[in-house]
Amino acid sequence: MSSSGIHVNKSVVLLILAITVGIIIFKNYKYFNTFLMKKNTEVEMTEISQAVLDKAKTLDVKTHRIKVKIKDGQSVEIVYRDILPKLGGRDILFLHGQAFSSEDWEKTNTLAIFSALGYQPVAVELPEGKSTKSEKVDVGDRGLFLENLITALDLRTPVIVSPSMSGSYSLPFLFVDPANVSKRSAGFVPIAPVQTESYSPEKYKSLNIPTAIVYGENDKSIGPASTTNLKNLPDHELYMIKGAGHAARKDKPEEFHLILYKFLLKETK
Repeated sequence: MSSSGIHVNKSVVLLILAITVGIIIFKNYKYFNTFLMKKNTEVEMTEISQAVLDKAKTLDVKTHRIKVKIKDGQSVEIVYRDILPKLGGRDILFLHGQAFSSEDWEKTNTLAIFSALGYQPVAVELPEGKSTKSEKVDVGDRGLFLENLITALDLRTPVIVSPSMSGSYSLPFLFVDPANVSKRSAGFVPIAPVQTESYSPEKYKSLNIPTAIVYGENDKSIGPASTTNLKNLPDHELYMIKGAGHAARKDKPEEFHLILYKFLLKETK
């Protein structure tokens, strides 16, 4: 009996409490469900499965050459790497920095891993850089060159991964027609790219493309300024890779792979 003299039946109280909680959950099901799904996704996405990594070890990267149109009706021979057969998944175009080449994406197992995940990764050698095996020529308008390259490779609105020097190709390509950028690329993954200062904050705000800005914690060269400018993009997420330098994706490939995979799952369908 309670202090007021009223007898309290604990079973009845528990039943009423259970019914009340049930009503609350029923009325707010979609919110509870969203929360639970989010928590599960976070748990499941702490790593790329061992089965995928094992499958990646069985895949062979192939090297090809293709002619791409440049200025004055000329063409340049470009080297690129991919994995056959093509599985029909989302195309991912991997570019490279001044000191690197498409081979680095092979060495870090990036191409094999994302092929094993069901995507169609392609790494190209730009017509400049210390290690490129493509013809080294002045292609003129770099944005137009990248557009011609994507067409020659038959890529469909690829996600563009653009480290360092390659920003001088990817940014002009994306800014050609900001209003229709979704028809040109499904997503942008800049890794401390150059030439970000060439565009105003207002210009960035006009480019509504899903973006994962990646930079290394120890990058004291291009990274800080590049990241500051890119943060003006309206649809972006920011990822710092701890312990990595300017070549963050090469310094910490496992961390980079997970960042890219999460981005692809969330932003591109």
